[in-house]
Amino acid sequence: MKFPLFSGASRACIIGAYPALLLSIGMLLVPPAAAQATEPASEFHVPMPDTLPGAPAGPDLAAPPPSEQDYLDVQVPLVLSVSRLPQRLDEIPGAVTVIDRQMIQASGARDVVDLLRLVPGFAVSNAYEDGTAAASYHSPIRTTFPNQMQLMVDGRSVYSLYLAGSTGPGLQTVALDDIERIEIYRGSNSATYGARAFLGSVNIVTRDVPDTQGVMARVTRGLGEHGAGVDDWGLRLAGGSPASLNPGLGLSGWRLSADRRRDDNLRGASGPLTVQRVNLRADMVASMRDQLELRAGQSEIDHGIGREDVVPEPHTRTFTTRYVQADWRRSLGEDSDLLVQLSHTDEAVRQLTYFDSPSPITGQMHHDIPWNFSGQARSTNLLVQHTLRVDPGLRGVWGGEWRREETVSAALYSTREAFIEDFARLFVNVEWRFAQDWLLNAGVLTERSSLTDEDEFAPRLMTNWRVAEWEGARHTLRAGMSRAFRSVSVFERHADIRFRDPQTGQDLGYLYDASLGNPTRPERIDVKELGWLVESSAVFSFDLRLFEEQLHGVVVDKFEPKTGGVAQGDPKVFTFVNGDDFDVRGAEAQLRWSPWPGARWHYAWTQFQSSQRMSMSQSSRGRAVPRHRSQSLMYIQRLPWDMSASAFAYQIGDRIYPNSVALAPPYSRVDLRLAKTLRLDERWWAGRQAELSMTWQNIDGDDADHSKSYPQYFQRRVFLMLQFGY
Repeated sequence: MKFPLFSGASRACIIGAYPALLLSIGMLLVPPAAAQATEPASEFHVPMPDTLPGAPAGPDLAAPPPSEQDYLDVQVPLVLSVSRLPQRLDEIPGAVTVIDRQMIQASGARDVVDLLRLVPGFAVSNAYEDGTAAASYHSPIRTTFPNQMQLMVDGRSVYSLYLAGSTGPGLQTVALDDIERIEIYRGSNSATYGARAFLGSVNIVTRDVPDTQGVMARVTRGLGEHGAGVDDWGLRLAGGSPASLNPGLGLSGWRLSADRRRDDNLRGASGPLTVQRVNLRADMVASMRDQLELRAGQSEIDHGIGREDVVPEPHTRTFTTRYVQADWRRSLGEDSDLLVQLSHTDEAVRQLTYFDSPSPITGQMHHDIPWNFSGQARSTNLLVQHTLRVDPGLRGVWGGEWRREETVSAALYSTREAFIEDFARLFVNVEWRFAQDWLLNAGVLTERSSLTDEDEFAPRLMTNWRVAEWEGARHTLRAGMSRAFRSVSVFERHADIRFRDPQTGQDLGYLYDASLGNPTRPERIDVKELGWLVESSAVFSFDLRLFEEQLHGVVVDKFEPKTGGVAQGDPKVFTFVNGDDFDVRGAEAQLRWSPWPGARWHYAWTQFQSSQRMSMSQSSRGRAVPRHRSQSLMYIQRLPWDMSASAFAYQIGDRIYPNSVALAPPYSRVDLRLAKTLRLDERWWAGRQAELSMTWQNIDGDDADHSKSYPQYFQRRVFLMLQFGY
């Protein structure tokens, strides 16, 4: 079906019942005294900014472009990860959402996945039955492991190599306590980061060490419907050496964080969910021109999997990740600096149980057949990046990256040999202010894989035009296009999952056989987009994006006949193929508004239509993907008596269940949070603060997730959190 560019994109946003309800509540919550309330400065209350995050500040655009030091001095968060250059929102080559510290605290969320509901175009799953809680942009979470988005923590890629590039485990890398902001680029960003940024990039920026000095302790307890329980704790220690107080050299600061998140009696799940993390950071001044940042950590995810009435029966899967990272920064002069980043990540999956079953091949009963999905993966990454300003209107960044990925799993590939893939990337991004109100962003990346031995290119060109300033609001128009790619993963090329008799080694059944599909082409996407950004630094920011995305050869999973196949109870197996080409057209918008002192609103809206058709069979065209509609609203209000309140609503329309073609119904979710800062003035508690908060999640009722046949539910729940810091 063909339809014109941006058809339907200009339709007005239909604000649903939940946003309207929250707006009404917000108006009622604001007492006259709220306007005179002072903003406490503490670990628990993030001051309301004088300007919205990412809004223009500093010199007027009509003046000469700001210097690098001007960027550092501006008290407004700058987006650092889109083009690898620090840029304001009106300079960025595309649309960006910034989830800042205040939004993180006020949301009541317990992980990053929930926060991504605030981002236009994102679909989110909280289920852990097959993979981990995950999120995807501009595509239904149709596969078990969504893998078309680049996910980073402090610039380090954290997608799971073992889980076919899934972002799920990486979203659990750090606790929310340690996150300063999350930068989400909504659109293909392969021109900066290569294949993994096929449908966007997310960079989680952790807090600076000086902002977390001292001790923080947190405990959370709660309960929900059907016996659900919440049991979390967190601890952080941070300090600085005497060298940090002097212009000398040495250790300038350090931070050690540990936390645990636990959910019990999740409806539809096969056991409790536990996420445990330890993260360490140390900053050093090596010379007057050199700085060194060292990071290391480990995360472990344990969760139940399986069903009582099907194979396999309930058992536990454990996913462990360990990493080390070193960032060396050298100043080469007033307008030039160098970054060298080296990181290494190890992954290990433990999932083993046994079952009894007749073989679909022989018909004989076999006992103690291993159900084993265990294995290991590791990756090493080296990045060299040079940033420079050529003249007041021209600056850029260029560099290279080498990455080695190694996967070993007899369970997934029916061989004990390692699959090793090396990637080499070269990139350059240039920002050129060729006229007073015009800015051009141009970038290109080339990437080569040792397995394909072919060069892939990802260019991007975007023009930003500051149209005018009306009544204190700056208007910027964007127009541009880009091309991106995603190489086929090792799992999509070589998956071979079979079940064997542990005594004889005889094949008893097959689940995956990639050789039957064997996708031969990398995925490609061509993007055209228009944007309109309106900013009034103190109270208002609005961003509209219209887009057309043409996707070619997207890898999809299919059923293929095979004797002994056990997929879906039929003589079939899963495999992967390059699917039909399709288009995605639509619009998305986000609004930030501070209409009165102490108040803040964030609204996100998306609507797009895809021409893709969903089918698990090569011979069937299947049904069309439903039109995607979603919206979210967050309202934050500072109250008298050191109190604050917030509300968070989310709605999504029809969607596709993961790893299925079944249609999932629309659902909505509403969360509320009330918090009070406790000032402790007695004796040795003097000068210390604590915060007590209560959060109600999903107050409008349980919602099904994961699959039609075996749904998991995010239950209504309430929990108390007590946080202490000094």
